[in-house]
Amino acid sequence: MDAHDCARRLAVAALALAATSGTIGCFSSVHEYQAAGYASPTRREPGPPIAASRIQSDARQFVVLGLTGNTDYVDEAYASLTTQCPGEIVGVNTRYSTKLGFFSYTNEVHMQALCLKP
Repeated sequence: MDAHDCARRLAVAALALAATSGTIGCFSSVHEYQAAGYASPTRREPGPPIAASRIQSDARQFVVLGLTGNTDYVDEAYASLTTQCPGEIVGVNTRYSTKLGFFSYTNEVHMQALCLKP
């Protein structure tokens, strides 16, 4: 095998690896999971239980070669929660994760909470 054959085989292997990395799927990891705000709600008069509903939101930050323009994706996810609830938000669960791609990755945040309706 000469140097030309070796270089051609290496190029084919690199191309195959690059092509399959996008089609096979992404690698993913969960970095952090936070649970907060489980204290009792603000004081109220005695009476029936407060009605609660589950709310959730997601936001993403796409990064290519370490460069991104969106650095406030977590704030966007929390703002989405607050627009879904006219009352008090309690029990916020937040999951931070990353999905890896080819020369890029996507940071994701998923928030779930309970909305106590007035």
